[in-house]
Amino acid sequence: MKKFPLTADTVGPVARGHPWVYHDGVRGKAEPGDAVELLDGRGKRVAWGVWDEGTIAVRVLGRDPLPIPQHLARALPAAARRRQLVGGETNAYRLCNGEGDGLGGLVVDRYDDVLVVRLYSKAWERHLGTICDVLMPLTGCRTIFRRFGVGRVDDKQGGQTLRGPDPAEVFPVVENGMKLLVRVRDGQKTGLFLDQREHRKLIRGWAAGRTVVNLFSYNGGFSVAAALGGAKRVTSVDVAAGAIEDARENFRINGLDPSAHAFHAEDAFAFAGEPSDLVVVDPPSLTHAAKADQAARGAYKALHRHVGTYATDLVASSSCTARLSFERWEEAVREGLGGAWAGLHRSAEPCDHPVAVGHPEGRYLKFALYGRLGGS
Repeated sequence: MKKFPLTADTVGPVARGHPWVYHDGVRGKAEPGDAVELLDGRGKRVAWGVWDEGTIAVRVLGRDPLPIPQHLARALPAAARRRQLVGGETNAYRLCNGEGDGLGGLVVDRYDDVLVVRLYSKAWERHLGTICDVLMPLTGCRTIFRRFGVGRVDDKQGGQTLRGPDPAEVFPVVENGMKLLVRVRDGQKTGLFLDQREHRKLIRGWAAGRTVVNLFSYNGGFSVAAALGGAKRVTSVDVAAGAIEDARENFRINGLDPSAHAFHAEDAFAFAGEPSDLVVVDPPSLTHAAKADQAARGAYKALHRHVGTYATDLVASSSCTARLSFERWEEAVREGLGGAWAGLHRSAEPCDHPVAVGHPEGRYLKFALYGRLGGS
């Protein structure tokens, strides 16, 4: 295993558990996928990891080195044991969450008997065979599919079947007893927004007897949850016509009549909503660079100012914008809604999306429920 010294200002963060070493924090050069030891100024080992390329030079994997196949054979089963925490009638969840599972840059999602692998690091490409060798007997799944779409790693769309038969274009999975269609080849993320599973469950519990609007609805996960929870009428809004068609089908496969609800393929930012008891607001990430942070806060503020004109009782808002802290995001939401609202609930990532203690940058998901003071 190659040995590389860390710069003096990098030793502390790595020793405290940060999983990234930036290219200017380590002296030397290796090939993506090489296992390397990281040393302090006295030549003492601080940690070990796998060499990457680009801004992040090393993905730190731990303190005591192991051959990478052995590390995968230990870390992936440990991550898979978290399934018992997911609970419920559910066969769609995250099996491996990168840095949160000691495997920085490696994500594995399970959709029934299909595993979807997504790489956020070049380091894992040469180890894909070993990853599959561990995952197949560990999970009993029929198919492992690699999803592309990460610019710094593969920079292309679609995906590749790594093991087993090709996955279907679209198929149903079960989440807390609710059926949802998944498209692992071309859907958002790896097919579904799995990180919102517990929040969809909350919406189901809050929706009884209410009129609901679901903005940025994608394929209608929050919408179906609301309808199954007894909502009087649900309106789904998303700019993608294909996603709206999948939302209608998700109503059908759950025994719900789509004609009793409304579906709009239009820009959710400009949606002219009618008075509604509960509005769900779950936009895509609005910033990926520091220079756009202020603009993102302004966009959240303007969006919630508009939502506040027709939400009569409850607003459930969420953000996946990692660059904004919970506090800064919530401040923008509160400023948009105005003073006639009260915070009722706050939450973040579910248990299958763990965040390493030494990696606060891994916190990204924000969810909050607001109630209008005095009711509707």
